[in-house]
Amino acid sequence: AVHFTQCQLCFNHGWFVQAEAPPGATFTKFKDALIRDHKAQIERRDVALYFVHWLTDLAGAEPTPLGGCEKFVTKFPLEVLNSFLRSFEYVQKITDHTETEVMEEYLKIRWAEHTPSLGPVPTGDSAIAKMRILCMAQMKAERCLQGFDDLSEDDRELLNVEMSRTGTLCQCYSKDLVPQEVSTSPAGPAFLVYYGPAFLQNLGQDNPAQRLSILAEVYRRARELWPVNVAKAAQHVIIRVDMIKSLSTAQILDAMGKGDVWLMMKHNESEAFIERCSQRKLNKLIATGQHIQILDLIQPQ
Repeated sequence: AVHFTQCQLCFNHGWFVQAEAPPGATFTKFKDALIRDHKAQIERRDVALYFVHWLTDLAGAEPTPLGGCEKFVTKFPLEVLNSFLRSFEYVQKITDHTETEVMEEYLKIRWAEHTPSLGPVPTGDSAIAKMRILCMAQMKAERCLQGFDDLSEDDRELLNVEMSRTGTLCQCYSKDLVPQEVSTSPAGPAFLVYYGPAFLQNLGQDNPAQRLSILAEVYRRARELWPVNVAKAAQHVIIRVDMIKSLSTAQILDAMGKGDVWLMMKHNESEAFIERCSQRKLNKLIATGQHIQILDLIQPQ
């Protein structure tokens, strides 16, 4: 158990707590480490010890014990810290549950325990998308969920499908929580929108439906670059939105008003970036055969 606390699990806790990543991206390497390096002998209590070590290690990154305590008090909003602590109980279950089972159970408890109450845990095509948006948006969850209901049918259906893909082999969320096409015909790759939570948390005074519509367009362009493929059901691709995560919707659209475009550029087979691009640079990218997609963002009338 002590040796396990020192192993490299390639586990990004933020991806799980914020539902930023599909189950495969979050847990598959973790699960592989349990089986490959420890011959499946690790139990839930061993994973619990790992996270006790993780918590103290995080505090210990500061130069003094007092500094470590201050890190949790002043640098972590209480709601965020609580969500990390609450998640430990669910991560432990990876020892005897599948990646997708762990993620689904965690999403359900986050919805059920939200204050104020959001009502019963959702079911239907939008269930997983809504529960992930709740986790991603954190303290902006209620506004973003209202914005989700205000989305166009196309954007809402797209988010339902893409946010329900697991990026795992032969795994799916419960059938009553996802669109039929996802449960009956698993395919991939699934997308991890890196900094997607930050993009929603920086909602500010923006219209949440517009914000989510941009997120839907990110998924839409990604799918053009990586068409649905049954053989890639167990794969995931990272889409980085660093460039727009802190911008307001008005700032994003203002760039277009100045003649620039926002595009998604494929850097390799597992990663793409959102970038601001001038018309001149765009022509060069097209001439050199770069794999790109221009984001189609509708400016409000």
